[in-house]
Amino acid sequence: MDLLNIPRLDKRSIKKFANRAAKSYDNAAILHEEVLNRLLERLQYIRHQPETIIDVGSGTGRGVRGLQKTYPRARIYAADIAHEMLLQARTRFRLLSKKRLVAADMEQLPFADQSFDLVFSSLAMPWSNDVGATLKELARVSRPGALLMFSSFGPGTLPELADAWQALDSYPHVHPFVDMHDVGDAMVAAGCAQPVVDSETIRLEYQAFRPLLEDLRNIGASNADVSRRRGLMTPAQLRRLESGYREHGFEDGKFVASYEVVYGHAWLDTL
Repeated sequence: MDLLNIPRLDKRSIKKFANRAAKSYDNAAILHEEVLNRLLERLQYIRHQPETIIDVGSGTGRGVRGLQKTYPRARIYAADIAHEMLLQARTRFRLLSKKRLVAADMEQLPFADQSFDLVFSSLAMPWSNDVGATLKELARVSRPGALLMFSSFGPGTLPELADAWQALDSYPHVHPFVDMHDVGDAMVAAGCAQPVVDSETIRLEYQAFRPLLEDLRNIGASNADVSRRRGLMTPAQLRRLESGYREHGFEDGKFVASYEVVYGHAWLDTL
């Protein structure tokens, strides 16, 4: 099965979940902040001085802050599908004249060809319905010689939750994330030069089960699969889910949530 371009995600739901989570995101996005910091750190080892930058899937603007610190003279744009996320970013960076906020889907960016010297995106790619087309879109808005730097999730993400749900029903509850090797192939097809892809697993630990689920909800990471089961979870289902999770993701008295984080960077050639 080709996971690169299955239209499996409901974009309206993605937008709704992200808008709803805008005010709670910063307090819950511990993993996302850590991955963002690691991605920003990688820029320190690459010789590049961009004049124009876009942060795709910018959320509440944490990446803008890091990019502005790394490249103080650059003109930075922040693009996100959720308007409420951008409002949070505007509140945080209202004094930064070099910031630009744009409500946009990463699969159809409202920018001209060859607009940016650096295309940066941290953990937005999992919300794309077509990773290959999205990478081509990022390449389209990149100038020749631009740098692409991103992070995403691989198939080793939230296996404990997926296994726990399988005991309850056959509906999809965790997105089928794209393997890093397929991402690398898609980068080459998009016109990336010298692509580099690697991954690592990060584990979060929780003293109780409900905070784990609440964190996912509070960052907008609710299930947006078009084939998902509709309706609210009943108390009985929640108890069964927790029981199943204890079989697959309970170690040393703690609930474990595993994330396979995929990192990629490349230079953009003229297409």
